[in-house]
Parts: sequence; C-alpha cells; structure tokens
Amino acid sequence: MCLICIEIAKSKMTVREARAQLREMREGMPPEHLREVEAKLAQAESTETREPTP
Repeated sequence: MCLICIEIAKSKMTVREARAQLREMREGMPPEHLREVEAKLAQAESTETREPTP
C-alpha cells in the first residue's frame, strides 16, 4: 500500500490533500495502482459529500 492509501484508510488525510499527493506521486506509480487510488479517492469524496456538515 502507498502512503495515500494508508492515510485515506485511517482518515488522516482529506481527499483534497490526497489528490495533491497523488499529483506528485503519479509519475512513479504503476497504472493499475493509480486506478485503484483514484477509485478510493472517488469513494472517499462521495462519502464526504454525504456526511452532514456540523
């Protein structure tokens, strides 16, 4: 697992932060893992938008 996957799983990184990190790490990442990370971020993003804001 990469740093982005670990931090998203622990909810230690926002989707915005994760996307910024992904832009930096994209070049050295295998294409299949890139797709996996993008899917995780899309899922986390949809979860963020469904949760009510306090």
